[in-house]
Amino acid sequence: MMDKIKNVEKLLSYEGKTIELQAHNKAFAKIHALQIRVRKLKYDIEHENTGVVTMHELEICLDAAMRELKTWNYIFKLIELDYGKHDYADEILGSRGDYDA
Repeated sequence: MMDKIKNVEKLLSYEGKTIELQAHNKAFAKIHALQIRVRKLKYDIEHENTGVVTMHELEICLDAAMRELKTWNYIFKLIELDYGKHDYADEILGSRGDYDA
């Protein structure tokens, strides 16, 4: 997967489209961080690791993180489709039309 990212970086930097590359990298990093956050929140809820917050507050945090993840997936999809990388977006996020992580 890292090779594919490097190929995209080469393609974009070769064409002088640094803003697209920066947008791609930002969205990809944000999605990855949110996926980790969602997994951790689900784990905490499942194992009742509430700490100083209530279970209800954890559930609210999970809902917010999932909505944010959905938003960033959509942004990533638009970035990829903007410069014609349909196959790359499909490979990273799943089948065409299903861009939820």
